[in-house]
Amino acid sequence: MSESSKWAPYIDKMGELLNQLTLKETHQDLTAGKALKAYTADKLAKITIGECSIGAARHIGMCTIFPLETYWLPLYVSLWDEQEKEISLLVDVAPTVDSFIDEPFRIKYLESLQPLWDKFANLPGIVPFEDDGLRRVCSIIYTAAVVPIEKEGMRLAALAPHTEYLKSYIEFVKDAPAADGEAKVKEIRRKIEAVKSEYRSYMKRAFGGGFHEDMIKVFF
Repeated sequence: MSESSKWAPYIDKMGELLNQLTLKETHQDLTAGKALKAYTADKLAKITIGECSIGAARHIGMCTIFPLETYWLPLYVSLWDEQEKEISLLVDVAPTVDSFIDEPFRIKYLESLQPLWDKFANLPGIVPFEDDGLRRVCSIIYTAAVVPIEKEGMRLAALAPHTEYLKSYIEFVKDAPAADGEAKVKEIRRKIEAVKSEYRSYMKRAFGGGFHEDMIKVFF
């Protein structure tokens, strides 16, 4: 990236919101070209936020939140791939149950985010996410885009879906009920593991060795 430009404040903005949770740090790795932190919190098994550079002209950020399998909650995923002229992004609040069958879950956690999805549908560069495998584990309200950076304000515009979805997710956590019975716990466990597996595979396909293997293990 040219000296006249700066990376978007991805970690700072996301971290400010995560601090609304009562976080207990479980992992920290701050080394050259890489920053990674993981936490637990009430009702949440793992919250991870990190960034790394791939060369001098590419900046990758990610935030994932996985609930405890004993709670009726979705999960949160944010992918951020920033270059000088464009930002590729994906942000999602994804179901941990079959949302077509579990109507209360769909209404509470997915349909309630429809206004945000509508709002960001006009973001420049909105496209279906390009990876078929990963798209299969996304919700019906995921937002993906390849945003052209025609002026620096576009970096903050591209960041807005990530922060707005995260604000909503944090509100969901506050009153999330316990999962109703062992069958529901098993369903949530299977879904979370399936999502983790797909994201691990995608990160390797998309970035190869550029996104550190140890970071993938911590995130997923």
